[in-house]
Amino acid sequence: MMKFLRNTLLVSALCVAVTACEYTKESSGYRVDPDQIAKLEPGITDKDGVIENLGSPSSISTFAENGEAWYYISKKTEHYAFLDKNVIEQNVIVIKFDENDVIEVIKNYDKESGKEIDIVERTTPTGGNELGFFEQIFGNFGRFNPGAN
Repeated sequence: MMKFLRNTLLVSALCVAVTACEYTKESSGYRVDPDQIAKLEPGITDKDGVIENLGSPSSISTFAENGEAWYYISKKTEHYAFLDKNVIEQNVIVIKFDENDVIEVIKNYDKESGKEIDIVERTTPTGGNELGFFEQIFGNFGRFNPGAN
């Protein structure tokens, strides 16, 4: 009887562990309908027309010297349990406006258009002392005079 109970618990734990670790698929961002993009005409459609057809953008350009750009970003990912996410599909639509807020150009970038960027590992030196763990914890003991008001 004990062997049967032990085997049943072992099989149950194994089933729970296996079913808990399945692929998780996630979609995030703005899913753009190609028919809606086809309605936008460079040189004719303005910002109001873009909002009417596509809605608010995911992001807006920071530096709008020659007109601003709107970005509609979407991504599909999958991952297994706690492992890193794998990007299955990625789409960025860039709508650039001229100085009169009329569409100048529409660009569509997919996952293959992306580029990997190397991150610089340098750190900027700062002035002052580097305090150790205990110096940070006990550094203020005795610095303040509670009787002085």
